Amino acid sequence: MNRTPDTPGPMLSTRDVTVGYDERTVLDGLDVDLPTDAFTVIVGPNACGKSTLLRTMARLLTPRRGTVLLDGTAIRDLPTREVARRLGVLPQSPLVPEGVTVADLVGRGRQPYQRWWRQWSEQDSAAVDRAMAQADVAGLADRPVDTLSGGQRQRVWIAMTLAQDTEALLLDEPTTFLDLAHQVEVLDLLHRLRAERGRTVVAVLHDLNQAARYADHLIAMREGGVVAAGPPREILTADLVRDVFGLDCVVVPCPVTGAPLVVPGLTSPSLARPTAPAARPSVADADLPRVDSYPSKGI
Repeated sequence: MNRTPDTPGPMLSTRDVTVGYDERTVLDGLDVDLPTDAFTVIVGPNACGKSTLLRTMARLLTPRRGTVLLDGTAIRDLPTREVARRLGVLPQSPLVPEGVTVADLVGRGRQPYQRWWRQWSEQDSAAVDRAMAQADVAGLADRPVDTLSGGQRQRVWIAMTLAQDTEALLLDEPTTFLDLAHQVEVLDLLHRLRAERGRTVVAVLHDLNQAARYADHLIAMREGGVVAAGPPREILTADLVRDVFGLDCVVVPCPVTGAPLVVPGLTSPSLARPTAPAARPSVADADLPRVDSYPSKGI
C-alpha cells in the first residue's frame, strides 16, 4: 500500500489483556494505546514482557483475557490476509529457509497480495526492489541467505517486512546482530518511513538512548506492566530509569539532537578519574552538528 503523510494509519490498542506461558502470567490486565502514525519504542529490563506485548498486538499470541483492537475492531475477528496487509511483523531470530536467496525471501513479503487469479506482477517486483534498496541489500539479491552474516540477514528480514508494504511495522529488536553503524541506518530508515510515508512503527529496543533519540512515543515496562508512556522528553528521567532498570544515572540533553541522554552513574570506584583530564575540549566546544539543525522530533 502506498501511503501519504495524510493517510491515517492503524490505531493499535489493548484492553484488559492478560497473556502468559503455561502457568506463568506475563501481562496482567494491560491497557495500552499506540499513537497513530508515530514511532513507538517499548523499553524495559529483560523478561519484563516487552516482546510478549508486541507479539500479542501482532496476533502472534492469543490473550487469556482481554482483546487487541485494530482501528477499534478486535484483531482476532479480522481475516488473516487483511491483518497481513496492514501489519508487517518482524519477530526475534526468524528462521531462514535453507537455500533461499535474498530476492526470494524478500519476495515472500508479497504473499498477502497473491491470489490464485493474481500471480506475480510488476507492482510486486517494484515493491521488492524498493524494499531491498531501502534496507541496503540490493547488492545481495542473488546470494543465499544462509551464507550471509548476522547483520546482513537482519537487514534482509527487514527488507521482507518492507516489501509487505503495510500501514504499520512491528519489529522485535530489529537492531539485533547489527554493528553500531548499521543500527543507526536501520533506525534512520524506520524514522523516515514514519515521517515521509506515514507508517506506524512499533519496535522493542534494548538501547535506551537509541529509543530516546528516535521515538515519538516511549513505553517503559517493568514486571509485565507499563510504568510510564509518552514522549521521551517528557517521561525519561533519572527517577524513571531507577524505577524501571534499578540504575542510578543522570539524564542530560544529547549534544547532537537534544533528546534525553542517559549517563549511568559509577558502579566501580576504579572508574573514577583521580584528577581532571588535561586540556580536553568540552562538549560545547566539540565540532558537532547544531541541535537546531535537526527536525523537531530530534533526529
